[in-house]
Amino acid sequence: MDGMNVVGDLFASGKMFLPQVVKSARVMKKAVSHLIPFIEEEKQSLGIADKSNGRVLMATVKGDVHDIGKNIVSVVLGCNGYDIIDLGVMVAPDKIISTAIKEKVDVIGLSGLITPSLDEMVHIAKELERLKCNIPLMIGGATTSQKHTAVKIEENYSGPTIHVIDASRAVGVVGNLLNENERENFIDDTRKKYIDIRNNIQAKNIKHLSIEDARDRKYKINWKEYKIPKPLKKGITVFDDFPLEDLVDYIDWSPFFHAWEMKGTYPKILQSEKYGFEANKIFDDAKTIR
Repeated sequence: MDGMNVVGDLFASGKMFLPQVVKSARVMKKAVSHLIPFIEEEKQSLGIADKSNGRVLMATVKGDVHDIGKNIVSVVLGCNGYDIIDLGVMVAPDKIISTAIKEKVDVIGLSGLITPSLDEMVHIAKELERLKCNIPLMIGGATTSQKHTAVKIEENYSGPTIHVIDASRAVGVVGNLLNENERENFIDDTRKKYIDIRNNIQAKNIKHLSIEDARDRKYKINWKEYKIPKPLKKGITVFDDFPLEDLVDYIDWSPFFHAWEMKGTYPKILQSEKYGFEANKIFDDAKTIR
């Protein structure tokens, strides 16, 4: 776990990237799988075989299929003695909430990589509030932020709501939430921090355009003079015997690198001083398994 903490620090400082974090988590999982028989044997001898540090529900929200971060968190928490209920990806809000209540989980972990996932998280928080739940929410994923959590999620839910910057921090967050001696201070400190974030945003007094002004400033196109290109053929053309190998050179790999949280465009990213080494490694892996 100390090793994963170092990985988390390096990731947060931009010295390690997501592919390296994933590989580190896999190494830790293999190491723990080797240790589990010895750990279970010791638990049996101490009479605490059925003891768990807590139960955590993990899910990637509805509309989102990305699960790399969620899977890392699940592995790290599982390796630290927590029971994990992993609902997978594209999970509807009602399933998340009903499962959390039925299984009496201690923490709900929500993950998302794309922008619409943020709205799903807000919706889940509002539903939990409507149902008068008080289960702590743990928010994570590339598109999430402490600011969004403070302004959009935490303000709509009276239960504890914590943004986790990366997978290695999840153990500390869950540990503080479930520790009777630390829980109250941890939650209070987080709420104060989020209140400060909201106050700072309100203090900026950002003025927004009215809908009328926005429409007046719209880009105006003279459609009478614009000649719209006509397709050579209408309808759908199917190439059912076209060799896929010939299409590879036309693939835009940029979204592939974005999914691995590497900012840049293909092929320039392969020569990037910051990402180049790791980008080339995962690019070679992708070409091998395609």
